[in-house]
Amino acid sequence: MIPLGASEVRRIIAGAMLQGRDSIPARLGTVTLRDHQRDAATRLGALIALNGGAMLAEPVGLGKTYTALAAAVKLNMEILIAAPASLRAMWHESLEQCGVSADIVTHEALSRGAKLAPATGIVIVDEAHRLRSPATRRYASLAELCRCAKVLLVTATPVHNRRADLAAQLALFLGRQAWTLTDDELARHVVRDSARDGHTVRGQPRLDGPHRVTLPCEDECLDQLLALPAPIPAKDESLALALLTYGLVHQWTSSRAALISSLERRRARGIALLVAMESGRLPTRAELSAWAYDGESLQLAFPELVTATSDDMCEPGALQLALDRHDAAIAALLTRLRATHDPDIDRANALRQIRRDHPNERVIAFCQYTETVNALRRHLARDPGVAGLTARGARVAGGRITRADVLAQFSPRRIEPLEKEAERIGLLLTTDLLSEGLNLQEASVIVHLDLPWNPARLDQRVGRALRLGSRHSVVTVYAIAPPTSAERMLRLEARLRDKLSVAQRTIGVAGRILPSMLVSSTESRGLAEQLGAVNGELQRWLGTDPGGRTFTGGDVVIAAVASEMRGLLALIVNDDGPMLVADVSRGIETGTNAIERAVSAASSAEVAVDAPRADRALRQLRDWLAASRGASIIDFQAASAARSRRATLARVAQALARAPRHQRSILAPLADAVRAIATTPLAEGAERILETLVQAQLPDEAWLRSIAVFGEINARPKPDNRASGRATGVVAVVLFEPPAHPL
Repeated sequence: MIPLGASEVRRIIAGAMLQGRDSIPARLGTVTLRDHQRDAATRLGALIALNGGAMLAEPVGLGKTYTALAAAVKLNMEILIAAPASLRAMWHESLEQCGVSADIVTHEALSRGAKLAPATGIVIVDEAHRLRSPATRRYASLAELCRCAKVLLVTATPVHNRRADLAAQLALFLGRQAWTLTDDELARHVVRDSARDGHTVRGQPRLDGPHRVTLPCEDECLDQLLALPAPIPAKDESLALALLTYGLVHQWTSSRAALISSLERRRARGIALLVAMESGRLPTRAELSAWAYDGESLQLAFPELVTATSDDMCEPGALQLALDRHDAAIAALLTRLRATHDPDIDRANALRQIRRDHPNERVIAFCQYTETVNALRRHLARDPGVAGLTARGARVAGGRITRADVLAQFSPRRIEPLEKEAERIGLLLTTDLLSEGLNLQEASVIVHLDLPWNPARLDQRVGRALRLGSRHSVVTVYAIAPPTSAERMLRLEARLRDKLSVAQRTIGVAGRILPSMLVSSTESRGLAEQLGAVNGELQRWLGTDPGGRTFTGGDVVIAAVASEMRGLLALIVNDDGPMLVADVSRGIETGTNAIERAVSAASSAEVAVDAPRADRALRQLRDWLAASRGASIIDFQAASAARSRRATLARVAQALARAPRHQRSILAPLADAVRAIATTPLAEGAERILETLVQAQLPDEAWLRSIAVFGEINARPKPDNRASGRATGVVAVVLFEPPAHPL
């Protein structure tokens, strides 16, 4: 045990935990990397080397594309990028700027079941939250693509609805054990800076809002919506009335136009059903699509040509009566809606006021429904500089323009001026098709015309403008409040708060994305953000000495600092590399909360080391280390997380039990190899192959050999740090003591 100064011990700890930061160059091609990008790339590289993958979940607008490329380039492997088709051009441009070569496959191609050989280098998955559903073809295709590769997931909003979203994404490299991990363990695979107010990085605007905008006229039609008769399902269809009603109410919260359009589509569908039933036919859902409805007229098909004769149509008279009643109720509601004040006029006036409050600034107003965009554009037709953009294209007062021409005005300027004043777009009304991946930082005002079903979408909307390099110092956000009765019925804001709390707990949320009256004034950091805060404090410990200090001898360096609590922070090096453990008055822990508290406490003023106390602390640490080495936690997780692992172990035992004695010596090495595979973490793609192999009808020896070969190809070897010559065990300790003897 070697007593040293507290600052020296802190530098040893920081140097071990931050090793390799300077190996990330300051420039990548023509791109100058910022400090937070280099730090994040370093942490990603360490996680990928240890676990085969990592997630970069920095808040929107912080340059995750360049960070991901910096981390991938450092690994010196072939790069494959999986990204939405809409972002392919952005990735090509970024690759050119960084001087990096990579292949690109789109999410849409994966959804179509594109046949690609498994990657052998590193796969960067952009907008990884789109891969949060394991049952989809897209997920299966990507899992197969990544089964032998390193994986770097990139998304600002990994959690949309539940913590399972995060587990599903991490399973692409962690395999089934991802589903058994705690929030703390999941967060350790995620790199996210401690960005609480959206203004922790120099060059990023400050977030102002969101500010709630209440419309002057209360639009009340909830009772009529709830009183609508249930629609009649098609022959092969079952309709959930509650979900249909929720959908109508949500469209009502977006705009009167969206509600009317939905009601008209429902009425047109009922008319098509009625015409078919009058011919003695009950069409299927697919057959109903032969009736074309374009929003203004219904093109009726000949039922005899498009619908098969139905023998199982029960009580056609009763069904026709129900359809007549349904049609009459919708017609009455549509008549009432068209005879009352249109709240979309108030929404348009609210947008006018926002533009007056922000003269000469560009505004983007987001919503979920095309009808909302079209209606507001009509109400604002006489206002200068208004454009609407939907999946069907872009329009201004003068007619159609290209999507590229619209986006050029909201993208970073390259040539001044880009447009004449008469052609300048000051307000862009758009659906959420622009809420992912695009850099629209010429805008400085964001308006939520409606509230989506999950808070991640709100974050994505704001992220189009809240970006590094913006020429604006502030980005202001507004949210138009839904009708009060709809809010009560949907509990939309409560649902958003609940989902937001899941993301907040595991990942963290950058700044406030709901209007201030909807969330509490006290916001805690997520576990991943706490790890970012620990990393930031370690960087301060390292100071201007980027190499830190190394200590490879057998003795432990130790220091003490003044603290209100009695405990310790220790650096331990084991087979997986350096790690921090802490005692914050509850015994030795590795949890993120405990580590953050201990690192904060270890920054206090130095006091004298009490030798007996130091001896007790070392014994405590060594006892804990011996106990943790005796239990292979990760192996147990891997074996218990998947049914196929348990089935593999059971079949190995059966194979050995059935084998004649003279064959057991031949089978024993194979059995040991298969047991090792059954307790080794595998990527999700490999897990799916193992499930098939386990059920294969093969002789025992052939089956064992097939699993062993599978393991040679797919098992990801863990790095062996023992060969580095570095000391293992307890390396450095900072004790927390009452400040009795300050130096």
